[in-house]
Amino acid sequence: MRMSRRFFSFLLAGWLMSSCSVIPGFGPSAQSEFEQGLALYNQGRYQQAAERFQKATELDPNFGRAYLYLGRAYIGLRSWSLALTALRRAYQLVPDETKSEAVSILIDALFGYGRSALASGDFISAIDAFREILGLRTNSAEARSDLVRALVGHGGALLAKGSVTQAISAYSEAVKLAPNHFDALFGLAKAFFRSGDYLKALQNAESAMRLDAGNRELQSLLQELRRR
Repeated sequence: MRMSRRFFSFLLAGWLMSSCSVIPGFGPSAQSEFEQGLALYNQGRYQQAAERFQKATELDPNFGRAYLYLGRAYIGLRSWSLALTALRRAYQLVPDETKSEAVSILIDALFGYGRSALASGDFISAIDAFREILGLRTNSAEARSDLVRALVGHGGALLAKGSVTQAISAYSEAVKLAPNHFDALFGLAKAFFRSGDYLKALQNAESAMRLDAGNRELQSLLQELRRR
């Protein structure tokens, strides 16, 4: 009889423990998942941390700090698109006193995304990322420099496939951002030359010449322009 009671008590305890996971107020909470994720993040275990932060956001879709750290974990993994998705959501949810932190981390992710896109030749995505950074932090010289590089790369790619008008637009924006950027000025000179606007081509080529008088390709272009 005593054995039966003990066995029954054991079964009851097991049933209660298994039931706790489905009873509100029991089982894993968003906060506990977040804290586990934070411990993993601080150990540099970004993939496992991301899983915990993701679970926290599923349990509480308005948990702004969980989204913030989910974004940070994805930055650690260099998963830029996933980081941006999480961080944009974090920015919407976090209180005003945390907005500046969210913006700073979002900018980090945008730099990572933009530079990765630039390295792979995805100039449009890079341009969009660097423009977004400048929208958030207008005085960022680093973002301005990266945007100019992306615009020059985009201009070159457009010119190579014969999209001369679009190339002029890309190079012109680059020159507006960086009036003394040799590659932007030289690219714009070549684009105007291809369009048949030799006066503007000459003006930009001469501006580029003041920055690098020894460039042989530029010298050749200037000679051609002065013959016309």
